Amino acid sequence: MKTPYQVQEELSRIERLVPHLIADQGERAEEILGFHLASLYASAPVSEHTRINERARRLQARCREAANAADMASFGLLAPAQAQWA
Repeated sequence: MKTPYQVQEELSRIERLVPHLIADQGERAEEILGFHLASLYASAPVSEHTRINERARRLQARCREAANAADMASFGLLAPAQAQWA
């Protein structure tokens, strides 16, 4: 079982990891983040789960925003080509 301090340190490490996950993994970033968070939940005391939940929501939102932005960018790139084929 991790101590509250260790949970805080692990959350900080995961927060630093998120931009790299987004850059390297794109749409899979949220899924990979989920594995890291699940591991942290498993090793954290129940008293720390609320703290993990709060931070996890923000991190997942960042991953979703990046995935949505990538989707919109790819859609924007395809639109001129589709008009040309019509």
